[in-house]
Amino acid sequence: MRRIVRALEEYSRAVERAFGLTGPQVWALWELGEYGPMSLKDLAARMQLEPSTVVGVIDRLGLKGLVQRGPDPGDGRRISLTLTEKGQVILAKAPHPAQGHLLKGLESMRTGQIVSLIESLHILEQVLDAHELRAPFFFAED
Repeated sequence: MRRIVRALEEYSRAVERAFGLTGPQVWALWELGEYGPMSLKDLAARMQLEPSTVVGVIDRLGLKGLVQRGPDPGDGRRISLTLTEKGQVILAKAPHPAQGHLLKGLESMRTGQIVSLIESLHILEQVLDAHELRAPFFFAED
């Protein structure tokens, strides 16, 4: 577990040094690039993060000129997030986000493996008395 967490941290730091973006920022760009314009709520669901966390990510990407908010073409009452031209250029150079790799790995596991992993992690959580700690997904921005 220590190696997995360390690998995710090192990957995130390398991406931040190379692109000036955090792991969650790269992840949001990837999701918007892969699935097109979407609402903040839909992006949060795709990233498996709370919408309040994704707001901060999108705000920072907006300040960097990589993402813009605008009316949803299908429903003018909704706000849609899209990549800017600058965001598309960065995305073309950016590596796949580590969080996405982790989720794909988990999704490739059989149900029994997932159940066993959850049970084992639950035991560790109890032993460490960590069950009440706030723990957003890896490297989520506050």
